[in-house]
Amino acid sequence: MDDVPNPYIHSNKAKELELKKDLQEAEAEYRRAVQAADSLPHQEYTRDFNTALDRMRNGVSQSNKHLPEDALPELISAYRELLALPFLTRTQLAGFYARHNALAEAKEIIEQALAIEADSMGHAGNHPEAERRAVELLRNITDILGPSNAEELFLLHFDKLDVNKNGFVDEAELKRAQLDLTVPPEAQSMIRYLLYHYFAVEKASNDEFGEEISGISKSDVRNFQKTAKSNWKRLKE
Repeated sequence: MDDVPNPYIHSNKAKELELKKDLQEAEAEYRRAVQAADSLPHQEYTRDFNTALDRMRNGVSQSNKHLPEDALPELISAYRELLALPFLTRTQLAGFYARHNALAEAKEIIEQALAIEADSMGHAGNHPEAERRAVELLRNITDILGPSNAEELFLLHFDKLDVNKNGFVDEAELKRAQLDLTVPPEAQSMIRYLLYHYFAVEKASNDEFGEEISGISKSDVRNFQKTAKSNWKRLKE
């Protein structure tokens, strides 16, 4: 089966290039691994997987009698791995982007990976540990990137967040709001974002100068958002 693409070759080469700091070529190899995984004969693998699974569960039949009994566990495991490669190679690419601060790209790819896992792998048995890591990576990246309308959400909920009514929202007030069931989910996403970047946001403007106050102001969030939108970029060519 020399004509069948081999994602592992590209994946291993990508890891070597990344260690050598050749990020442009590493990115290209990670992407080639994804392309190779997508080019595999998935329908054929699915058919053979189901045949092996049928033999394991229901015993010998006309369609599965050619399979060796003692090799069934290895066959099933191998086909699960092959069917998972479009998901697994994308998690590798997303992890690469995340390690090198190309967070918007990492989020896009990990969302693709999870959609593929949900849509096409359930029948083949999934990879729960890899899926958990992917979900956690997506959550972390989402918290770092924040909602696109973070400033709008901050202004909308400012009065609720500013408990002591001093014109600033400090870290303790943000943490308090995390436990407030009246704060909607989209605002909670904004709160996690501000907590993650708290000290950088706090320094985004000089509106605390001369005051014995610490916290985030409306102008802090506005200024931080302007710079943040230009920071999360894909790897430079």
